[in-house]
Amino acid sequence: MTNGKSRQRITISLDKGALKRLSSIALEYDVSIARVIRHAVDNFLKEWKEGSQEQLFLPLGNKKGDQ
Repeated sequence: MTNGKSRQRITISLDKGALKRLSSIALEYDVSIARVIRHAVDNFLKEWKEGSQEQLFLPLGNKKGDQ
């Protein structure tokens, strides 16, 4: 994880169920929801870089350049 000085603030929208589950995890480990999300994103990016996360399913349309 990077230090706080190089972080950039973003805004995301979650459904109530996802937020409730994130809140439960954060409460269980006595950390912020932001920390739980940063941890999940860091793990995803690490797996992606290592090649263990080879496919990303996003029901948004075609990947850029695949037309």
